[in-house]
Amino acid sequence: MSSGKSASGEDKPPRRAKSPKGDDSTSVRSRRSKRTYSLAGLLVLVGVGLGGLCWLGLWGLDIRVRNDLDKAGAYQIPFNRVEVLSPRGMGREAFLTEVRFLSGSAETLSLLDRDLPARLSAAFRSHPWVAEVRTVTVSPATGARVDLKFRDPVLRVADASAKVERLVDASGVLLPRLEGARDWPLLDSVPERGPESPGKAWPSRMVAEAARLAGLLASGNLSGKVRALRKKETDWIVDTTRGEVRWGRSPGNEVAGEPSPAQKLVALTDWLSKEGGEPPDLTIRTP
Repeated sequence: MSSGKSASGEDKPPRRAKSPKGDDSTSVRSRRSKRTYSLAGLLVLVGVGLGGLCWLGLWGLDIRVRNDLDKAGAYQIPFNRVEVLSPRGMGREAFLTEVRFLSGSAETLSLLDRDLPARLSAAFRSHPWVAEVRTVTVSPATGARVDLKFRDPVLRVADASAKVERLVDASGVLLPRLEGARDWPLLDSVPERGPESPGKAWPSRMVAEAARLAGLLASGNLSGKVRALRKKETDWIVDTTRGEVRWGRSPGNEVAGEPSPAQKLVALTDWLSKEGGEPPDLTIRTP
């Protein structure tokens, strides 16, 4: 039996088992792969950092250039140079002056201001003639252009408390005064006082109902043929150039069996276009 000792009687150190050659090569490849991944990640981080610094530099340069151009007065226009159509009965200069006054806008505008479209939109919405700001286009090359939808007057309201006639649109919103022709129906003797300033809805159910009816008549080009509107109990009476017509309840408040607003409008238009004949009762559904 082997005693594990050398001939001199000393103990031999245990022999280390040799690893297979394949295991050593796998370990080397693994270490190389980790170094490769670490290097790639480092390069990515460096690239992202450099990209961020470049973006910050360009952003700062853009702001500086814009500020320098603003200080030099380049790409600035007076407020009254904004391209826009004016509402009925107003000149463009007068309209822009009122918009600037009501909104508190500056006298000059910078076409390089990134917030200018939003500022212009808010400014024009402050005017009582403006129903909607459709688009705002700003370009250093072409200037500023605003596309608006205006409120249309459809009804004259006799304010009993103020003893004056005021104009409202189909939503019952009070409009500024207009000079010239008065070709809209009149709603007389309204007990509720109107709003203090244009651009606000008249706080009266009667005015709201009459405005909806007048708006429908205007859509059928009948405003010039209607003198006045008045309410009798629950029904509205339309005073036309040919006589009075019983309309019935206001648009949107019809009861069961009552013709629709569109049917009433067709019947009224047909009667007004002919000569003779009794005024129709628009509350009765025709076969």
